[in-house]
Amino acid sequence: MRRDFHFIGAIGAGVVTCLVGAAAVAVPAEATTSAQSEYQAALQAAGAQNVHFVSETIEQGEHVEEVGDTGKSSGSLMVNVRSGTTTQTLAILLIGSKGYVEGNDAALKKIMGLTTAQATEYTDRWLSFPTSDTSLNALVSGLLTSHVASEIRMSGPYTFGKTKVIAGHETQAILGNAPTSSGTKVPIVLYVESSGTPRPVEEITEPGAKSSSISGSVTFSQWGEQTDPVAPSKSVPLLPLLNAS
Repeated sequence: MRRDFHFIGAIGAGVVTCLVGAAAVAVPAEATTSAQSEYQAALQAAGAQNVHFVSETIEQGEHVEEVGDTGKSSGSLMVNVRSGTTTQTLAILLIGSKGYVEGNDAALKKIMGLTTAQATEYTDRWLSFPTSDTSLNALVSGLLTSHVASEIRMSGPYTFGKTKVIAGHETQAILGNAPTSSGTKVPIVLYVESSGTPRPVEEITEPGAKSSSISGSVTFSQWGEQTDPVAPSKSVPLLPLLNAS
């Protein structure tokens, strides 16, 4: 769920990688292979069931909180961005090939790029858009079950970290890394269930001294639970508003 809202507005939020700012300790080759196999199994598990996720990310003084649910053909997300005394709030729905967004005045201006007059008029009103539009697709990226594996993808070499109990689950840490927009790499730790199917439980991001100013975490729960978001009965097309602004 490494969402990036830079495509329209001013947010630098990447939901959500969980990174560790320390290098992994070298391990024997057979352990690396085992960690890689466990990671691949976790990716497969992540794309097999709906999941509820909660993330928090801090970047450049902005605190981004996201709560969402994935589904096979639909998903939902609540976003809150706090910067100083300003809070930007967005509700996002994905229903088939159509996306919907509802926001407060600050979010419509800073995230969606609407004018002041437009934001005032359409505050707390649903705006709709086709998900085929590449400039808006990032809004709903990660909201389908099939998206989850790609959202938590990381690069090797893969090694095992420590075990940890998270929300009552015995988990095993898998360490890897991911590239940043500047071309550097940041370490990642992904905690997966250590018994049975290695479903992701938590991913953590901590700022590295040289690599990244991003910190945050995302937790996964309620695997397999069905959610059925309903499309708003009324909405206003978003694209004409953006073109006009």
